[in-house]
Amino acid sequence: MSAETRHGRILEMLRQRGYAAIDELAVALSVTPQTIRRDLQDLAGEGMLRRHHGGASLPSSIANTDYALRHVENAGAKARIAEAAAARVTEGSSVFLTLGTTVEAVAAALTARRELRVITNSTAAARILGASPGISVHVIGGTFRASNGGLVGAFAAEAASRWRCDLLIKGIGAITPDGWLLDYHEDEVAVARAMMAHAGATMLVADHTKFLKTAACVVAPLSAVATLVTDRKVPRSHAAALRQAGTEVVVAGA
Repeated sequence: MSAETRHGRILEMLRQRGYAAIDELAVALSVTPQTIRRDLQDLAGEGMLRRHHGGASLPSSIANTDYALRHVENAGAKARIAEAAAARVTEGSSVFLTLGTTVEAVAAALTARRELRVITNSTAAARILGASPGISVHVIGGTFRASNGGLVGAFAAEAASRWRCDLLIKGIGAITPDGWLLDYHEDEVAVARAMMAHAGATMLVADHTKFLKTAACVVAPLSAVATLVTDRKVPRSHAAALRQAGTEVVVAGA
């Protein structure tokens, strides 16, 4: 059994049970405890699980990985996703950008555009795009969140609803096998929902780890997403939900 297959089996067991001991994982996968320890170390390094003495559990559903760490996690994958997403943005269009490190990578990939209007609640994305002469940047108001430079809350959601854009480019905390988009903070989710409601189409940008994580706040069903841009083939556990939702899947670099 390959390491990739073992990793998938381990995560599936954790999704079903929440916690599993090293010894029971070794028996279930017919490998040694030492092999399981290496697998858990690899998966913990990617933020897909939490190591404990003698076992592992899923990451918290109410707390996202530290923002500074997310900037370096899967940085290469996020850059590829960003280039693929930016290539699908039409010159002369209007675009909502939400919060998130992958969305910030998309902002960087859009800086060479000659004509674009961007409405965002991300001060980080606004700084990235602000020096581009061909891009008009509008930052909506709201409560400032120092941890990620976001403007969030009811006021930000109401401000977003005053705009109508051709496209929303959005990151996400987690994608569930049964077809739901989840995130960690309701005050951020409220803004994302308002942008979704006022966008002609939604493009989701999410690396492969988002299929393996969990979060507490429901954003929308997958059917609200026209296009998903990711870095790896969609896991088998999520393929049926994406087909049923009618979401186009773009694998960056494929």
